[in-house]
Amino acid sequence: MKIVKPLWTTLQLENLVHVLARNSEKVIITLHCQQRMVQRGVSSIEVLRCLQRGQILDEPTYNQKNKHFVFSMSEPSPRDIVRVVAAVEPNPEPGKLFAVTVWEI
Repeated sequence: MKIVKPLWTTLQLENLVHVLARNSEKVIITLHCQQRMVQRGVSSIEVLRCLQRGQILDEPTYNQKNKHFVFSMSEPSPRDIVRVVAAVEPNPEPGKLFAVTVWEI
């Protein structure tokens, strides 16, 4: 299995996510995430705010099956209402940001 290393530092990726999330057309909320939003009472605004202002909580890992980097984010306290698992493609300038799942903190 080929090991794919991130093209960015965690801080660079965090800033990239913030920029992508400012344009909601670049955020793809997966069906799984939509189902969890309904199940857990989380709004799309809460998901977008987390992506726009949140901090990456763990080292991004490469998902070989879907060919993207996956990481979780949450806003700093006291705004830490939700945690979002997000993903980006391994391109220097990805054009899309995927919200994979979400839960309340």
